Amino acid sequence: MSTQDPKSPAGAPGTGTGPAGGAAVKPTPPSRDPAAEAAALAMFEADEAGLSKQDEPAGRAEQNMAKANASERAAATPKPADAAPPTDAKPLSITGGKPLMAELAKPLAKPPVVAFNKVTKTYGSGSSAFTAIKDVTFTIPDYPGRGEFISILGPSGCGKSTVIRMIAGLLPQFPQTSGTVLIDGKPVHGPGPDRGMVFQDYTSFDNRSVLENVAFGLECRGLTRALDGVTRKQTVAQLTTLTPHQFEKGMTVVIDLVDDKSFNGTHKVAATPSPTVFSVLMEGKPDATSRGGVVRVPKLSGSERTELAKHWIEKVGLSVKKDSDKYPHQLSGGMRQRVAIARTLILEPRIILMDEPFGALDPPTRSRMQDNLVALWREQSPTIFFITHSIEEAVFLGDHILIFSNSPGTVMKEIRVPPPDRPSIELQRDPKFIDIVMGIRETIDRLESSNRAGD
Repeated sequence: MSTQDPKSPAGAPGTGTGPAGGAAVKPTPPSRDPAAEAAALAMFEADEAGLSKQDEPAGRAEQNMAKANASERAAATPKPADAAPPTDAKPLSITGGKPLMAELAKPLAKPPVVAFNKVTKTYGSGSSAFTAIKDVTFTIPDYPGRGEFISILGPSGCGKSTVIRMIAGLLPQFPQTSGTVLIDGKPVHGPGPDRGMVFQDYTSFDNRSVLENVAFGLECRGLTRALDGVTRKQTVAQLTTLTPHQFEKGMTVVIDLVDDKSFNGTHKVAATPSPTVFSVLMEGKPDATSRGGVVRVPKLSGSERTELAKHWIEKVGLSVKKDSDKYPHQLSGGMRQRVAIARTLILEPRIILMDEPFGALDPPTRSRMQDNLVALWREQSPTIFFITHSIEEAVFLGDHILIFSNSPGTVMKEIRVPPPDRPSIELQRDPKFIDIVMGIRETIDRLESSNRAGD
């Protein structure tokens, strides 16, 4: 598709801030392709529906999610015997400011968020067989309050993308040839709404505006929140969610899978006293206290989708007023990646997979995007897997760095660093930051040299 704005002078390309060569004009939308949009929506819906069929019987996935999130299990899941040992490297100590993200506490007594055990992926067979990764083993525990940020480094062709696409359940990398890939203790059976992916290439729909792109996923699903506890007294039931519910008074919600089934049913929100607490009226029901369950908005209305999309447009640093009606060809690379991130975060996946999302950006824009990502991560606290070739970026963003060997890739080293306590451009001047970057660079340089030499 041409990037030239139809109202700009001949030969003048569009820019990240609007048409070049004159006063701003209202964007002219590309011709819409209803068939293509319908096909995309159908594919999205098929992935959503297929997840429940592939993973377990209807309702069980939600029930397990609620039970896992509502209470800690009695005993911790042991780390696989063959898992990579902890690194001996000293953690990077950064002083002089308050961390932008809380330090990781002791892991919860739950199955790991993600666990790889001796995972190998081979393409083809016989003499033409190619093994991308071999015996990859690592564990990402479930921590209270927030997810871990995992940076993945390694020489080109070492299988980094293969690993995160296996987590996403995307063909042809998924499924693995051997070994196990578990999410919350359960095998991956394909894509699911608990995982979102941001690619290096810009993946927005060209014939949809920024607002329509960000709201896309909401067209296929409503909000779902796990419940932490429910109490009913004098016909008023108060429910607490594990994450901000974003409900409003008068909104219709479906409460399901609560241990005390008298709470389950369709209700209207009566009040929202806090971001994680809401209440509904339950006439004729006795006082009770229970646990577990989920609450769902069956389907968001058009106005609800629009308002939520506007909220996330602002969250990623774009302007609702100036940017909502623009189309991808009228945006800079950094702006298009902000749209992709907003479209992923609006669905609030538990795991976010990012494959070199900032690789094509210029250094100043890349630095701003790193700071923006840290701020968003702090608010939503998902587990993030982030592939990059930039060692500085990996150290700045990551709690946990996985360094992969040459092909066939395997985890050869794990390093842990504390969360950043200042903006990227400032932290990268810190001597301690420089020391750990140089140590990793020596490792990567040795791998790259060995690769070039054909060892």
